[in-house]
Order: sequence, then C-alpha cells, then structure tokens
Amino acid sequence: MRNRLLSALVALALASGTTSCTDFLTGEGITTDPNNPTTASASALFVAAQANMNVQMENHLARSICLWLQACAGRGPQYGLIGNYGLGADEYTGFWDGTYGGGGLLDLRKIRKATEAARDSVFAGMSMVLEAYFIGTTADVWGDIPYRDFGVSTAPSPDPQQQIYGDLQALLDTAIVFLGATGSTNKGPGTADLEFDGDASKWAAVAHTLKARFYLHTAEVVGATAYQSALTEAQLGIGSPAGDFTAYHSSASPERNLWYQFVITWTDFIKAGRNMVDLLKTANDPRLSIYYDSVTSIGDVIGADPVDTVPLSNISDLGAARVNPDFRQPLVTWAETQLIIAEAAYQGSNTGLAVSSMESVRGAAGLAPYAPAPSGAALLDAIMTEKYITMFQTIETWSDYRRTCVPALTPAPGGQIPTRIGYPGDEQNTNPNIPDAGPLRNWNDPNPCP
Repeated sequence: MRNRLLSALVALALASGTTSCTDFLTGEGITTDPNNPTTASASALFVAAQANMNVQMENHLARSICLWLQACAGRGPQYGLIGNYGLGADEYTGFWDGTYGGGGLLDLRKIRKATEAARDSVFAGMSMVLEAYFIGTTADVWGDIPYRDFGVSTAPSPDPQQQIYGDLQALLDTAIVFLGATGSTNKGPGTADLEFDGDASKWAAVAHTLKARFYLHTAEVVGATAYQSALTEAQLGIGSPAGDFTAYHSSASPERNLWYQFVITWTDFIKAGRNMVDLLKTANDPRLSIYYDSVTSIGDVIGADPVDTVPLSNISDLGAARVNPDFRQPLVTWAETQLIIAEAAYQGSNTGLAVSSMESVRGAAGLAPYAPAPSGAALLDAIMTEKYITMFQTIETWSDYRRTCVPALTPAPGGQIPTRIGYPGDEQNTNPNIPDAGPLRNWNDPNPCP
C-alpha cells in the first residue's frame, strides 16, 4: 500500500524547493525526467498542500486556542505562559508562512494554472477549496491580510478582512461550478487526493460548508443576511459523517497525528482544561472519556484552569483516542454543518430547525434529547456549547467564541482571552506595507466578550 502522507511530506519538500518555477506539467512523465525532477507536477503539489494543511490546522495555533478557551490547560515554561496569554506575535510566524509559501497559496496557484491549462476544472476546483480554507482561516486570525496583491507585488498590502471574505465567497462559488464539470479532461487528482480519492461531490459539499462558516464569521457585523446566507449554504453542505473533511494520518512514523507527535515529545505541556471537563461531567457526556484520560491514582478525569497549582500528576492527559497516531483530526464536518444550521436557524427564529439540527449532533454523540427543549437565549447557549464541545481541538472554536461569547469563560487574573494575533515581526521587517501591530480587534469582532 502506498505510504500516502510520507509521499506528501516528500512532495512538500519538493514543492518548497521549486517555488521559483513557472512552467508546469500537463501530463505525467511527458515533459520531465521522473528520475531528475526540476519542477513538481500538479498532483505532487496537491499532495504537498494537503500535508501542509494538516500541519497548519493541528499545530501550535490549534494548541494555543485550546488553552485560551480552557478546553486544555497549559503547563511548562512555554505552554503555561501561553495559557495565561503571555504570547508574542512571532509565536505564530509558522502559520503565516505556511499560508503563503510552499504547500500554501504559492503552490495552490501553480496547481490552478496547470490544471486550468489542462482543462481539468475538477482538479482546479479542489485547489480553490483549499485556497479558501487556507486564506479564510488566516483572515480569521489576523483580520486584514495580503491576498489580491499576492504574486503581483513584492510587498503586498493587507486587504480588508471583509473584502477577503467576499473574495472567498466568489472563489468558492467558482469552485463549486468547476467541481460539477464533466468531460474527458476533468479527471481530478485521483489518488493524489488524500481526502476523498477524487470524489468531486464531496469536495463541493465541503465548499458549501466553508461558505456557511465564512458567512457566520461576518454575522456579528452584517447580521440577519449573513445568518440567512449561512443557513442556505449549510443546507447544501456536508450531509453525513461520511463526507467529513479530516486530516489524513496513520500509525506510520511520518504520518502520525500532530497532537500525538507533540504530546509524546513534550510530555506534561498540555493537560485537560477544567471548563471543558466540567461541561462534559455535568451532561454525563460520553465524550469525556474520549477527549481525556482518567488520572489513574484518582480514578477520575480532572481538569485544570489557567492558574491552578494542582500537581501535574493529578491532572488528566488528553485522551488516548484523540491523540492516537492514526486519529484523523476533524477539520470541516457534518457535525459543524448541522450546528451552523442550528445557529443560523435560531437567529432566523426557526426554533424547530434549530433544535432538530442541534439534537442530531447530540444524538450522534450518544446524548439523549433535552427534555424540555431549550428556548430563547438558553437555546443559543445550548447550540454554541454543543459546538464548543464538538469542535474540540479545532481553530474554529476561537471564531465561535469571539462571535457569541459562549461558553462563558473567566480569563486568567490580569489577562484577557486574545481577540487577534499581531503580525509576525519577520513579515513587518521585510514588507513595509504590514503595520507594526494592526488593530486590537478584527473587523468581524467589534464587541468584546464580558
């Protein structure tokens, strides 16, 4: 069997080493010597982009957000500091670089150029979905970021966050059309697609869910029309767990889940967060034993808050099921889609749909329906609490919290849960159009949480 993520990592190295190339293959083995490659094929670049996606979505930023939102607890000199908001912008330079460099936007644009030249709209559409995912997530974090001028200017200026979301909606619309293309040239990437083995319909569903996600990210400012658009797109989105967009992993050494790779190397740096533990215990939620391990000496799951002085040996580790080497981290899923429907329906006064969509996710997790069903503000709180639980270990939970202030969190004394990250110092030093710090809050997050 092909070692697919190992191939991805090799391809990522190849992609990074060929970033100055401007000519692309239109057929495997036609214009290059496979034993002496000087440029990467669209398929190799696509595999590299997926490998990079895994790193981006499971790495330091995701761990930091888990700490800030108190689903995890940080310990040790670095993670204890991050859990108490003692972070610097340069902590996240890797995420910024990963968005734009090899395996990121640079190579995704190469894929699009090559596949459009080959009249493979399906393949091009998949690259567009990945581009929207990378750029949208980066805009969620930094707000105004370079996009339109990328590849045009050597010092691209940041575009307004609201403009970027609009551009991505248009890009995803195009991707959905491309993914529906037929004809002999529309072959797609085949087995180079680590997600769905070239199933264009599943990629189209992911595109609709991403559109719904990004509409939600504007709702705090735009209001009702954003919620209605999110509802419309989510109802066209991922229709079952079989269509979940997840990070490819296996037990092979180079393919292991990045959370696993971190915790086996940096033991005792990330532990269970008290807020999430208490929520799961109160609801008798079966995910408690999935997300966290029991403390053997105590026989129970124990979480810590940002300032606890509880001995490390008395705080639970992250659950073995979630940090298993071959666990495929959920990234864009059916459960998220249903909870977008629930939130948007609630905001549109469709209580019945809000409750049924929320309960479908709770039922899939093994929970009985609420009796009676919550209503009013309690319903929104229930929806967003369920989403906080469901989206454990994902970057998206930060956007949900900043929009709704659910769950209610008590920041560490003297601190504030971060609302954005400052621009990396390296980017400021090399690009005069990047401001020194940027605003305190992003455009889509005008209202601070209590």
